[in-house]
Amino acid sequence: AFSAALGQELPSGPHGCTEGSCYPATGNLLIGRAVNLTATSTCGLNGPEQYCIVSHLQESDKCFECSSQHRYDPYRHRNSHRIENVIYLMDRNGDTWWQSVNGQENVGIRLNLEAEFHFTHLIMKFKTFRPAAMIIERSADFGRTWRPYRYFASNCTKTFPGVSANGLHHINDVICEERYSDIEPSTNGEVIYKVLDPAIHVKDPYSLDIQELLRITNLRINFTKLNTLGDDLLDRRFDVLQKYYYALYELVVRGSCFCYGHASECAPVPGVDARENGMIHGRCVCKHNTEGLNCERCRHFHHDLPWRPAEVENPHTCRECNCNGHSTQCHFDMAVYLATGNISGGVCDDCQHNTMGRNCETCQPFYYQDPVRDIRDPRVSCDCDPVGSLEGGVCDSHTDLDMGMIAGQCRCKAHVKGTRCDDCKEGYYGLSQNDPLGCQPCNCDPRGIIMMGAPCDQISGDCSCKRYVTGRYCNQCLPEYWGLSNDLAGCRQCDCDFGGAFNNRCVMENGQCDCRRHLIGRQCSEVQPGYFCAPLDFYKYEAEDATGHSPGDSALPGKVRPQAETDCVQHLSNQLRRHRRHRRTSNSQQHRAALRRIRQLQQTPDVRTVHREPTLSHTVTWTGPGFARVKDGAGLVLTIDNIPYAMEYDIMIRYEPESTEDWEAIVSITSVQLPSSLRCGNLLPTEQLYTVTLPHRNRYIQMPRPFCFEPSNRYVVAIRFQRHGVSHRHLTAFILIDSLVLIPKYTELPGLQGTEPEAEQRREEMIRYMCLDSFMITPMPVLAEMCSKLICSISSIIHDGALPCQCDPQGSVSGECDKVGGQCRCKPNVMGRRCDQCAPGTYGFGVSGCTACDCHSEGSSSHQCDPASGQCQCRPGATGRQCSDCQPGQWGFPSCSHCQCNGHADICDSRTGECRDCRDDTAGHLCERCVDGFFGNPVLGSGEHCRPCPCPGNPGSDHFNGDSCQADHTSNQIICNCKQGYTGSRCDQCAPGHYGNPEQPGGQCLPCRCNGNIDTQDAESCDPRTGQCLKCQYHTDGPSCAHCQHGYYGNALAHDCRRCTCVTAGTLQSACSDGQCHCDRQTGACACRENVAGHNCDECAPNHWNYGQDRGCESCRCDPQHAVGSHCNMFTGQCHCHPGFGGKQCTECEQFHWGDPQVQCQECNCHPLASEMAQCDRLTGVCECREGATGTRCEECARGFTGDFPACVQCHPCFQLWDDAVCQIKRDLEHIQYTAQKILESGATPVVGDTRIGELERKLKEVQDLISAEDSDRIHQLIGQELNTTAEEERALRRTLSNLERELRDINATVAYKQNLLDDYLTSGFTGNQFEKVKKYYQESVKAEEKCNASVSGPLSPVEQSKETRAITEDLLDASKDNFLRALAAQNKSLNELQQKVLCFVLNAGVNGSCPDSRCGGTGCRDDWGNSVCGGEGCNGTVSASVTALNLARNATDSLNALKDIASLTLDVKNQAMNTLEKAQKKKDHFENNNKKLKDFIKKIRDFLTEEGADPESIEKVALQVLAITLPVNRTTLDKMVMQIKDSLSNLSNIEGVVNQTAQHISRAKELLDKAKEAKSRAEGVKDTANNTKQALDVSEEAIGKARAALEEAHDNLNSTRNVDTTLTQLEDKQKDVMMRLNNLSMEVEALRNKTEQNRQMAKDAKALANNATQLASSLEQVRMWAGSWGTALTRSWCSTVLHGSCGYLLTTVLLSVFAELEKKFKSNEQRMQKQRLELDELKENATVVRDEIRDQVQKYSNCV
Repeated sequence: AFSAALGQELPSGPHGCTEGSCYPATGNLLIGRAVNLTATSTCGLNGPEQYCIVSHLQESDKCFECSSQHRYDPYRHRNSHRIENVIYLMDRNGDTWWQSVNGQENVGIRLNLEAEFHFTHLIMKFKTFRPAAMIIERSADFGRTWRPYRYFASNCTKTFPGVSANGLHHINDVICEERYSDIEPSTNGEVIYKVLDPAIHVKDPYSLDIQELLRITNLRINFTKLNTLGDDLLDRRFDVLQKYYYALYELVVRGSCFCYGHASECAPVPGVDARENGMIHGRCVCKHNTEGLNCERCRHFHHDLPWRPAEVENPHTCRECNCNGHSTQCHFDMAVYLATGNISGGVCDDCQHNTMGRNCETCQPFYYQDPVRDIRDPRVSCDCDPVGSLEGGVCDSHTDLDMGMIAGQCRCKAHVKGTRCDDCKEGYYGLSQNDPLGCQPCNCDPRGIIMMGAPCDQISGDCSCKRYVTGRYCNQCLPEYWGLSNDLAGCRQCDCDFGGAFNNRCVMENGQCDCRRHLIGRQCSEVQPGYFCAPLDFYKYEAEDATGHSPGDSALPGKVRPQAETDCVQHLSNQLRRHRRHRRTSNSQQHRAALRRIRQLQQTPDVRTVHREPTLSHTVTWTGPGFARVKDGAGLVLTIDNIPYAMEYDIMIRYEPESTEDWEAIVSITSVQLPSSLRCGNLLPTEQLYTVTLPHRNRYIQMPRPFCFEPSNRYVVAIRFQRHGVSHRHLTAFILIDSLVLIPKYTELPGLQGTEPEAEQRREEMIRYMCLDSFMITPMPVLAEMCSKLICSISSIIHDGALPCQCDPQGSVSGECDKVGGQCRCKPNVMGRRCDQCAPGTYGFGVSGCTACDCHSEGSSSHQCDPASGQCQCRPGATGRQCSDCQPGQWGFPSCSHCQCNGHADICDSRTGECRDCRDDTAGHLCERCVDGFFGNPVLGSGEHCRPCPCPGNPGSDHFNGDSCQADHTSNQIICNCKQGYTGSRCDQCAPGHYGNPEQPGGQCLPCRCNGNIDTQDAESCDPRTGQCLKCQYHTDGPSCAHCQHGYYGNALAHDCRRCTCVTAGTLQSACSDGQCHCDRQTGACACRENVAGHNCDECAPNHWNYGQDRGCESCRCDPQHAVGSHCNMFTGQCHCHPGFGGKQCTECEQFHWGDPQVQCQECNCHPLASEMAQCDRLTGVCECREGATGTRCEECARGFTGDFPACVQCHPCFQLWDDAVCQIKRDLEHIQYTAQKILESGATPVVGDTRIGELERKLKEVQDLISAEDSDRIHQLIGQELNTTAEEERALRRTLSNLERELRDINATVAYKQNLLDDYLTSGFTGNQFEKVKKYYQESVKAEEKCNASVSGPLSPVEQSKETRAITEDLLDASKDNFLRALAAQNKSLNELQQKVLCFVLNAGVNGSCPDSRCGGTGCRDDWGNSVCGGEGCNGTVSASVTALNLARNATDSLNALKDIASLTLDVKNQAMNTLEKAQKKKDHFENNNKKLKDFIKKIRDFLTEEGADPESIEKVALQVLAITLPVNRTTLDKMVMQIKDSLSNLSNIEGVVNQTAQHISRAKELLDKAKEAKSRAEGVKDTANNTKQALDVSEEAIGKARAALEEAHDNLNSTRNVDTTLTQLEDKQKDVMMRLNNLSMEVEALRNKTEQNRQMAKDAKALANNATQLASSLEQVRMWAGSWGTALTRSWCSTVLHGSCGYLLTTVLLSVFAELEKKFKSNEQRMQKQRLELDELKENATVVRDEIRDQVQKYSNCV
C-alpha cells in the first residue's frame, strides 16, 4: 500500500525498487526550510510590543514584551517570536514560539516548497487559545491556485455557512470541523489534520484522485477568528486586545519526497543549499528508468511503455525504445500503444540510414533492406526504371511473400513488366513516362489475333492478325469474309450464292450477302415467299398452243413428200365391186369397213389437239392438257418472244409415237430482228436449220447444237414432222407432239464457266446429281437438294432474281408456290403452273376450282365437255348437260320409257317417274289419288274422277270447313276431316273451345277468348254461339277468364293466379271472411289497418308499434333528442336511445346512469366490489357503498380502514381514540377559521387569554430593563445562557432527529418486509390468483350483460337488424314480384310455343299433307286469323294427343285442387328440381366433353390428310384405326335392342300401323311421353305435398323464414328455366357443327384422292370407312343427347312453375286450418296415385324406347348415300 499516503513511516521493502514500488522516508518538511516559512503577522517586528496572558491576569506579572526585530537567541533575543521558532524547540523549557500582533484576526502562515511533495498530516500546538476559525489550504502549482483542505470553527454554520459540517463521507470531501476550535484549553491546545482520514477506507491509494489530494507545492494556514472571552466585542481598546493574539509553540508538516513509487531516496534540489540534519529533500533519486524531480516521466529513449506510478507488485518500469540501431530518440504515442494491444507505444524519432517507421524498421522510398544483411545495417538504394515504375522508381522495401513483396523488387506500372520495369506487358506497347499506366493497350481484337506470343509489336502497336483478318487492330475481316470470332482462321467465308447474290461480298457483322430481287437469307440462297426459281425446262412451249400447218404449206421447212403412189381408196373400191360380183359377202363387209375408215382418215385434220385426262392407272408423261396430233408431213409453227437472258439454249422436242416407226423433224429457227446483244450479235447466220431423227423408243430429242437467243427479239420456230426412211407421205401415219423446250446452256453463266475450282465443282455436281437429266423426262423425278440449290442459282442469274408465283386467286389454294418450278397448289380439277385452267374432263373454272364433266358413258360420245358450260356431246336420244336424261315425256335413262300418269299429267321425273303437274284435282306418284278437299278414284280405267268434298260447302268456297274427306262405302256417306275448331260429319259445328255460326255460308268457328284458362276439350267450357267463358280454370274469373278469382291475385293471362297472403292480424276485418282475406287482384296488395304497412299487412308502419290490435298500430313517440330515430320495436315499442338514456321512449336516464334527462345523463361507474349495487342515486349519482368503502363511486377506503383499495382492512382499535381527538381538533380549527373570518369581516378582536399577554409583557419589560441598565456583562451572560440553552436544545433535537431517522429506517425495513410477505401471500393464495380470476369473470359478466342488453335493444341489436333485413327483403319481394310473375309467364308461354313448334315439326311434318287444305295443320300452318294450326280433333299428331292427355290430367287435378296449393310448399320439390338441374348440367358437360373429343379426332384426321406427301401406309393405318373405333354398342347389341323394342311394341295396339306409318307413330310416342311425364310429375308432387303438409303443421313458425329462402332459390331456378331454350338451341347447333365437320372430313378425304393419284383406291376405301364410323357415332350420340336434353327441359319447366307458385302461397297456407282435412284426402288417394305412377313409368319407358328407335332409323336413313 501507499504507506506514505497513509501517514505511516514504513521503509521500502527488502527488494528495494527491483520488484515493485519503493518510497523515500517521511519527515517534517519544515526542517531546512525556515526561509520558506512565512507569516503575515508577527509581533515585535517593528519594535517591542506588550502582550498579556489571560492565565496570568490574577498575577503581578501578567503582561510581557515581544521584540522580533532579530532572530531568536536564547541569550540576547529571547523575546523574539518569529515564525521559524515553530520548526523545532530552541530549548527544553518551551521558551520559543511564534506570536502574532495583538487583536489581529486574519493571519496566515505559508510554506513554499521547492518541488512537489507528498503531504500526509499537520500538527499545531498553540500557546494561547486555539483559533475560533481557521482554514488549511494547499497549492500544487507553486501558489498560482489554492484549494482548501479543511475548515475549522467553533460554529461552522455561522462562520462558514456554505461549507458542510455533517462529517466526512468521502476521502476528498471539504468539510468544517468544530472539535479543534473550542476556547478550552487556554494553552497547549493542539490541532491535528490528516489528509487521509483513517476512518475512511481508501481502495486505491495510487489513484489519480488520491495522488492529487496528497500532492502539494505550497501549504497555507489561515487564522480567521480569535477565541476571546467576549470583552473585545464591547471594548476594542488596546489594553483589552493585548491578551488576544495567535501564539504557536510548534508546527509539524509531515510529508515525503513525491516520487510516484519510483525512488527510495531523495537528494537536494539543485539550487537549494540547505543541508540540515533530518531535512526531507525534494529531488527523487529515480529508479525504473524514470527521471524528473518527482520521477514524473520516463528517462530518455525509454518511452516504449507509458509512464505510470509504481505499484507493490509492478514497478511499471519504463522500457527502452526499439529503433533497430537507426535512432537514439523516441517518444510515447498512446494511439500506437492502444493499437498494439497495450504492448508497445514507443515511436522512434529522426531515423537514420534511410529508414523510417515507428521502430525505424521500414525503408524510406527508393530504398530496400537487403535480406542477407542485418536489420541494423544501412538500406540499399532501388534500381528501377523511373519511366515504367510507380512513384518514380520505388521498389519493395522488404520481403513478404504473403503480400507478394520481394526486397528490391520494382513496382511496375499496370501495363509494364521486367525486373527494372522497363518492358511493356504482352498486349501493350509504347512505354512512356507520361502514361500513368506505363504502356498503351494494343487494342487488338482478341478474336482476330494469333494467340501465340505478343498480340502486337511493343514499339509500333501493330497487331498480329489471323489468316482472314485485317486492320491495325485485327478487327476487320478480309473481303468476302465475315463473322470475326475465335475460330482458328478468324473469319468465315461469305459463301454467297453465286446466282442469288450480286457478288461474294457480305456484311462483316452478320454475313448478309447482297441479294438479287426477291431472294433472301444470309447467302441469298432462299426464295422470298410468293416467288420461285425457274427450272431448266421452264421455257417450254406446248404443241397444243402452236399453229398447225398442212404438208404443202410453205411455212414449213424442207420439201414436201408425195403421197403414196397406190390410191388405197380406189383400190378398196375396185375390190369391193369384185366382191359384189362374186357375191363374197364376208369379205365385202370387211372391205366396206376399211373403206369407211379410209374416208374417215381423209377427213381427219392434219394437226389436231388431243386432250388426255390423267388417271391413276397411267403415269403422266406429258405436260399441259395433252398433245398436238400431227399427220405425216404436216408441221407446227411456234413464236418465241420471252427470252430472259442472252445466251445459247439447247432445243428439245418432247413427243410420243403412235407406232413403232421412227420419225424425223426438220426444224427452222428464224429471228425476226437482227441480233443486237453482245452474246448473240456476232453469231451468223440468224437462221438455223436442224434435221433430227425421233426414235420411236424415245420420248424426247435434242437438237445437235444450241441456238443463241436474246431478249427483246422474236423468233419463229417451224417444224415439219415426217416418217423417217420413207419417200412418200401416208394418210394413216400420225405422231403426238407434247412440247418444245429451251434449256439454257448453263456452262456459260458466271460461276459455272471458267477453270476456277468453284466453277468446276459446280459443273461436276450438275453432272453427278443428274440435274439436267431430271428435266429431260416426264414426269420429272424429285430433285436432289444440291440440284435445287444449283438450279435456283442459275435461275437467279438468268432472271436477275426470283420470279413471282402469280397463282391464280380463283384456281389456287394460296398465293405461294413450289420454290423450284413455281407450281401453285391448285384446287380440285385445276391445272397449270399458275392453276389458271381446268384439267381435261372438267369445266367451270371459278373460286371452287373446276367441276368434273361426268359425261354419261352411254349417253355421250366423249368424256370431254364444253369448258364453259360443261355440256357434253350427246348421242341421239339423250339430252341434258351430262347426256344422262331421257327426252321429255320419258323416264328411266338409259332405258327410257313413257310416263304413266293415268292421263292426268304429260311429264314426270326423269329418274323416279313421279308425275308432275297433275291435273283434274289429282295427286300422288302416278296422279292416282285425289287432292285434299276432293274424293274419288282417278285411276285410269276406273271410270271415276275426283269430286269436291261437301264439308259442308265445296272447296274454294267460303263455306268449306274441312281439310279432306273420304267415302265410307259401308254407309255410303262422305266423312269430312274438319279443320281445327270445327266438328261434325259435315264440319258444320264448332269444336269444344270454339264458337261461331259454321252452318251458315261465310260463318267461322273462332277459339273462345278465354286466355287459355278453360279446358278446350270440354264442350261446356264456353258458349258455342257467343264464346262467353263458362268454366274458368286456374282460379280465374270473368267473361274472358281475364282476371283472378276473389281471394286470388296475379296474372290470369299467364295462369298465375295465387291465393292472397294477407295476414289477418294486420288486414281490415271488412276484407276478411272465414279466415281468408281478399287482396288486389293484380298486385296482391292487402287492405291494411290503420298504421299497418307491408304488402301482406304484416308489419307496422314506420315509427309505429303494437302490431295486431284492432285499431292498428300505435305511434312510437320516441324522444326526438334522446332517441336515435323515431322508430321503435314493433312489438314492445322500445325506442333506440342514445347512450346514457333509457325508458320506453328514451325520456329517462338509462340503467346504471344518473342525472337530469333533459340536461345530461352520466354513467354511475360504481365500483363493482365496493358498491352494494351497480345503480347509483338517479339524482346525485352517489353509489351505495359497502362497509369499508367510501367515495362517490365507492372507489376508496373509508375512514377507519386502511390498505390498498379495494383490499381495505379495518384500523387498530386505538384509531377510534385518536380519531375522536382529531375530530375535536378539526372542530376547533373550523371554529378558529370561522372566528378569523368574522374578524376579517367585522374588524372586532375576540378575547385572548390574559396570562399569555401578561407573560409577553413581562419579558418585554425585562429586555427594556437590561438595555436601560447598560450592564453589558449581564446582557452577555444572559445571551450566553440563552445560547447554551439553545445549543443544548439543538443537540437534544439532533439526537431526537437521529433517533427518528433510525426508527424511520427500521420502519421502512419493516414495511419492505411486510410488503414482501404481502406479495408472497397474494401470489400464493386467494388474494393474488383467485381474486384476479374473480375480477376477470366479473368483467366478463358485465360485458356479457352489456352484450345481452345490446342484443335486444339498440340499432345494432340482432332483433333490430333482423327486422330491418326482413323489411328490406319484403320490399325487394314486392318490387320484383310483378316483374318475376310477368317474366315467368312469358317464359312459360315461350316454352309452350317452342314445344308445340318442335313437336309439330318433328311429328306432324309430312303426315297430314300440305297446309292450305290440311285439317291437322303442321309446321308454319296458320288459320284465317293468323293463329298457328297444329293438331286438333281427329288428328293423329302429337299436339292433339298432348291436348287430350293434358285435359285428362287437368280433370284429375281438379279433384285435388286443395292438394295443389300444398304441393307448392314442399321442400322435396325444390330438391328434385335442383337434382334434375344438376343431372342436366352433368349430361351437358358429358356431351360437351364427348363432342370436344370427336372434334379433336376429326381435326387430327383432317390435319393428317392435308399434310404434304401422305404415304399410302399412313393412310391405311388411319383407316384401320378409324375402323377399330369401338362404338357404345355393337351391331349385335343394336339388333337385340330392336328385337326388344318390337317385343315391347307387341303389347301396344295397332303396332303394324306404327311400323308402316312412321309419322303417325312418332306423334303417338310423343303424346304418350308428354302425358306420362306430366302425370308422373303431378302424382309425385301430390304425394310429397301431403308429406310436407304434416311437417308444415309442426313447424309453421319456421316456414316464414324458409319461404324467403325458397323465393330466392326460385329466382335462381327461374333463371335456369330461362336458359332451357338457349340450351336446346346450343345442343342443336353443336350437333349441326358435328355433322358439318363430318362433311368437311368427307371433302378432305376426297381432296386426298386428287393429291395421291397413285393411291386413289386405297384412300377412297379409307374415306368410306371413316365416314361410316363417324356417322354411326354421331347418330348414337344424337339420340342419347336428344332424349336427355328433352327430358331435362320439360322437368326444369315444370319445377320452375311449381317453385314459383310455392313461394307465393307459403305465407298464407301455413296459417290455413285445412291441413287436417287435406291429409285425410291424401290417405284415401295415396294408393291410387302409386298405382298410376307405376303405370305411367311403364308407359314412359315404352314410349321412350319407341321414340329412340324411330329417331335412330330416321337418322340412319337420312345419312344414307
